Amino acid sequence: MLTRRQFAGTLLAGAAASTLRADGLAGPRLAVSTWSFHNYFPNTRYGNPQFKLEEWRIEDVIRRAKQDLDIEAFEVSSAHLASQENKYLDDLKEFARMQNCRLIHLSDNVRGLNLAAPDAQAREEAARTFERLIGVAQRLGIPSMRVNTGTPDPKMQWDMETTIASYRRLSRYAKERGVEIVIENHFGISADPRNVVRIIEAVNDNISSCPDFGLFRNDEERWTGLPLMLRHCKRIVSAKYHGLDNENRHAAFDLERCWRMMREAKFTGYASLEYEGNLEPMPQLRRMAQLARKWLAA
Repeated sequence: MLTRRQFAGTLLAGAAASTLRADGLAGPRLAVSTWSFHNYFPNTRYGNPQFKLEEWRIEDVIRRAKQDLDIEAFEVSSAHLASQENKYLDDLKEFARMQNCRLIHLSDNVRGLNLAAPDAQAREEAARTFERLIGVAQRLGIPSMRVNTGTPDPKMQWDMETTIASYRRLSRYAKERGVEIVIENHFGISADPRNVVRIIEAVNDNISSCPDFGLFRNDEERWTGLPLMLRHCKRIVSAKYHGLDNENRHAAFDLERCWRMMREAKFTGYASLEYEGNLEPMPQLRRMAQLARKWLAA
C-alpha cells in the first residue's frame, strides 16, 4: 500500500515522464485547439472558408483529430460547448476518457466582457460569468482556463489596478476549484505582453501566461514579448498560424523561430496547434503537426 505522499510522488513522476519526447528529451507536448475547426461550428463561422462546410461537435473534433493527427490533447473553446449543463459536461468528459484523450485547457470566447470596465456592475457581471466558466472547467476536469482582460473598446481608458484586482479575485476562486487562470496576449490591455507579465507578477498566485504566436502585433513585439511571456508560461502555448506555402513556410512571421524559442525556454507544457485560415483545417493541421514534431526533435 502506498502512503498518500508516495502516491503523490508517483503521480508527479508519471507527469514528468509524460513530458519526454520520443527521443528522450524533455519538451512540449502537442495539443490541438477546437478553434482550428471554428468554421465547422455555425456560431463561430467567419471569413471565407474554401471547403465544404459541415456541422461538428467537440466530440467530432476529438474523434477525427485523434485519428488523423495522432494528437490526444485538446484545448476547448467555450463557444464550442453545446451546453454548460452538468449532464452534457459529464458526458463530454466521459467521451474524451473513452477515446483515451484529455481536455487540457478551456479558452473563454465570451463577447462583451470586460474585467477592467470603469462601471462596477459591468465588472461584477464579467467576473461572475468567468466564475461560472471556471465551474465548467472544474466539472470537465480541465486544469487551466484562459481569462481575457476584455473586449477591445477604443473609448475606454484601461485601468491596470482594476484589472489586477479582478484577476486576483478570479485566481483565488479558481484555485479553490483546482483550475489555474491563464492570460494570453489577446485583445485589450493584455494585447501588450508587458501588461500580461505585470498582471501575473502582481497577482502572483495560480496564474500564468499563454503566449499566442499569431497575436503579437508585429515582429518587434513578437521577438521581445515571446521570451518575456515564456518565462511566466507553465501550461500552454497557443501555436497559432495562418497556413503554410508549398515550401512549408509561413508568410506572416517566422513560425519555426517561435517553436525554437519555445523549445529553448525549456517549456514542457502543451503546444496547442491553432490553424486560423480559410482552407480545410485537417490537412493543414496534419502538415503542421509533422513540422512541429520535426522542429521539437531538432
